[in-house]
Amino acid sequence: MPEQNDKTTVIIGAGAVGLALGSCLHAAGRSVHFVLRDSPAPHTIERFGIRRTGLLGEQRVPASALGVSRSIADLDGLAMDSILVCTKSTANEDIVPALAALWPKLSENVQLVVCQNGWGNLDAFAAALDPERVACASILTGFRRNEEYRVEITVHARSIQIGYLHSTDHRALEPLCQAIDQGGIPCETSETIGADLAAKLLYNCLLNPLGALARVPYGKLAEEDSARKIMEATAREIFEVLTAAGIATHWPNAESYLASFYRDLLPPTAEHESSMLQDLEAGRRTEIDALCGAVVKLGRPLGVATPVNIALRDLIRAAERR
Repeated sequence: MPEQNDKTTVIIGAGAVGLALGSCLHAAGRSVHFVLRDSPAPHTIERFGIRRTGLLGEQRVPASALGVSRSIADLDGLAMDSILVCTKSTANEDIVPALAALWPKLSENVQLVVCQNGWGNLDAFAAALDPERVACASILTGFRRNEEYRVEITVHARSIQIGYLHSTDHRALEPLCQAIDQGGIPCETSETIGADLAAKLLYNCLLNPLGALARVPYGKLAEEDSARKIMEATAREIFEVLTAAGIATHWPNAESYLASFYRDLLPPTAEHESSMLQDLEAGRRTEIDALCGAVVKLGRPLGVATPVNIALRDLIRAAERR
């Protein structure tokens, strides 16, 4: 294992997002330590390191530069400054209690950043840990993991946004954001992370399930009138729910969001295929319950009907069972 220091960043999960962020942090001079699934066989990053290709340049990380643990409990005693949760949200039922057991043993300077799709993921981590040290990342960059150690950046819509929901002082996050940015993926702190997460929820709910069901890149959805109608109805439902819940966004209404969506957000990501499609093809559970399912759950006690999001949720669940 490589020598660790107080600039070590722990990444839970070696999926596409974890590999991409790990490559950035290494390039910026940080030590990177992964928590992988417990398995008797070595993970490929332990043999080949990390290779990042695609839009934002190429980066290689040798296997000798990576620390690896097989469980969160094994992190006890490791000096670190940040922990990035880069798994699917479906893993949180195991990750949250494991982090809660470790948290009292860590330095008060350690920050946790939840780098997941979906709405409401932060709540479980904030309740179990210290909410003022738990941040969220909003990522509108497309990744494809072509091999277990190799990640390709296929599209990039905007800088990664990282911020706190329960604190207004973002200075503790600046070194991490600077390191990711220096390593090749634009990244910055955000004082409006709640609105950033709402923007990501909108983007993912409009594109991820429909792209998976139609099995086409995002740009093809905008070319079909029927798909556009579904996406637009999805956006209007989500705005009704967010407005009823008192959740701010960067747009005054659904129509202004849709104008920005078609003009600014969709074109840079037109060639990307839904990560939900990648999950279905690999036989993995999707994150539909944290996307359209979260909209349904949020809207129900507020009396807001969400039939389009219900339909998308149920269709993806049916596809999972197949």
